[in-house]
Amino acid sequence: MNLSQILTAPLGFPPLSQMVFPGDRVFLVPDAEYADEPEILIEIVAILLENGFNANDIQILLTDSEEFTVSKLLKNRLPSGVRVLFHRPGRRDLQALLGVNKANEPISLCRDLIDADLVISIGRFYTKQPKNHFGLHTAIFPRFSDSTTQHRFAETDKRKHHQLQTEVDEAAKLLGVIFTIQFLRERGKPTIIAAGLPELVTETLKNVHRISK
Repeated sequence: MNLSQILTAPLGFPPLSQMVFPGDRVFLVPDAEYADEPEILIEIVAILLENGFNANDIQILLTDSEEFTVSKLLKNRLPSGVRVLFHRPGRRDLQALLGVNKANEPISLCRDLIDADLVISIGRFYTKQPKNHFGLHTAIFPRFSDSTTQHRFAETDKRKHHQLQTEVDEAAKLLGVIFTIQFLRERGKPTIIAAGLPELVTETLKNVHRISK
């Protein structure tokens, strides 16, 4: 199945065309890997528009480091109305507090994300997490958190990886992330895509991995 077929019939949801509510702000939030694949972002936008979403309600959120790289690849290729926004982790005034972690450290996120009606995270699914990846919601947190949090995650060691992944999951839960698009890439095998509720996407891709072993 291709991306259009998978996205229009997401796991745990009615057809995509029935999820449209006029005026809802929809954010596409790619992880660092998929931010560098503009063709996929352009295709996802096209699929949303084909299913009744309004271009003026769709935003793509990138980091400030991608402003002069990825944005150039997207420029003039997105339908009129679709906006590309940039997260600036050093600007406290552009962030909002979601809560605190177990160490009483703040969990903050880009204010635009918190104001969104539907957040669609886009990322690569790993069956074995690399050091800089913290599970399904790495596209959200700490990628779009404050600079202090990003440094804390960058300096972690393997012993704290599970603890940080729990914090990432908590941030996504507080934000209310209920929709994700994940790509499972394994050497020598076709890319498998799943979209919909995070828990169902995880279960589906883990089962695919087991079967393909």
